[in-house]
Amino acid sequence: APAGERPGVLAELSDAAWAATWPADDRRQRDFMHFGFELLCVLNPRELRDFFTGFFRLPDALWEHFLSWRLSGAGHVYMGGLVWWACIPKRFMLPMLVKSLPHLLDKLVLPFAARGGPLVAEHSPYTEARWRPDAYYAYLDELRAGLDAAPAAVPAEALPAEDAPAPKAEVVAR
Repeated sequence: APAGERPGVLAELSDAAWAATWPADDRRQRDFMHFGFELLCVLNPRELRDFFTGFFRLPDALWEHFLSWRLSGAGHVYMGGLVWWACIPKRFMLPMLVKSLPHLLDKLVLPFAARGGPLVAEHSPYTEARWRPDAYYAYLDELRAGLDAAPAAVPAEALPAEDAPAPKAEVVAR
């Protein structure tokens, strides 16, 4: 260590920066997505159709929040179980389970458990209270009402000629 510096201070600083950049629950989300990616890569076309049919049968809040990283790590596991047990065609249950086994331990269980922090977030299965469906959909309704109340933009062709932007010519080298 350089003179006057305590041993390990850079490692502590690095650990703090890493924890701030990638909190444990965000890393769990990434672990779940990595596991899902590995599974999707080994499915045949019919199995992919079955999987995505099941995925989009989930309640809107689950699949919307999955795609936008608003589910907690535990929320992903809940969603995955719901897809497997309730949404996918029964003919696909066993093949999906068998094809996920090689990736289950090294891509999901071990990394998920090694992340530290609570396994179930306070707002489980959502990362924050504002993403719970009751709050989120109320927020979207508020946004829509604001957009509906806002004055409409005037298209350029509706402006008088003196207010319209001048066309720009481009120089073309030949």
